[in-house]
Amino acid sequence: MENNHTKKIKDHFNSKEIDYDVCANNVVPRNEELHNVIVSSINHNKNSKIRILDLGIGTGLGAWKILNEFPNAHLTGIDFSSKMLKRCKERLALFKKRVTLIEADFNKIDFPEKYDVIVSAVTIHNSKIEQQNKLIFKIYESLSNNGIFINGDFIKSSSEHINLKLKKFYENFLRNKLKGIELKKWLRHAFEEDKPTELETQINWLMQAKFRRIECIWRYMNLAVYYGIK
Repeated sequence: MENNHTKKIKDHFNSKEIDYDVCANNVVPRNEELHNVIVSSINHNKNSKIRILDLGIGTGLGAWKILNEFPNAHLTGIDFSSKMLKRCKERLALFKKRVTLIEADFNKIDFPEKYDVIVSAVTIHNSKIEQQNKLIFKIYESLSNNGIFINGDFIKSSSEHINLKLKKFYENFLRNKLKGIELKKWLRHAFEEDKPTELETQINWLMQAKFRRIECIWRYMNLAVYYGIK
């Protein structure tokens, strides 16, 4: 059974007023750059037959970039939004023999196999903080030896002063990009439903899970990309 928080998040992304494919660059600062950093951080030869898991695949923007860059990779994508998965299936039609899509809450299912690469882009912050913590350990167990986890997501600062600055920045960003009911829905989502955590906290979770190499490789305002290797 879904908890109230999960239902709110799912309802947001399934809402008829929200077309994430259209508005992604208007709600995620430097969205394309973030996804490109994730792809460039995959530490495998371009022609490797790697298994990749995309947590919160959404409409498939990041998956498309990965599959295009790694022509022999197989990618499994998990998302709980039927609306976004429908668009994802359309976007990835060219790669359909190398893609498996699963409609589910990744916090509540066992992952199908071991993976060489697990990625997530602008997704995990939608989960409750205790779910985020548990997920890191599940990700570690689901990686093959020397596997890599790469996460690009919203973050908080450990400083309340900086958090106020980041909140103001992001609110202004949304107000400059959106209007009407779409703006109202994203403001509520961002400041009432999202659960971003401090970068230091996330790095500590990776250390506790026994990732042996951890590095933050990109940061812009309230966003960061980091990786951990098993």
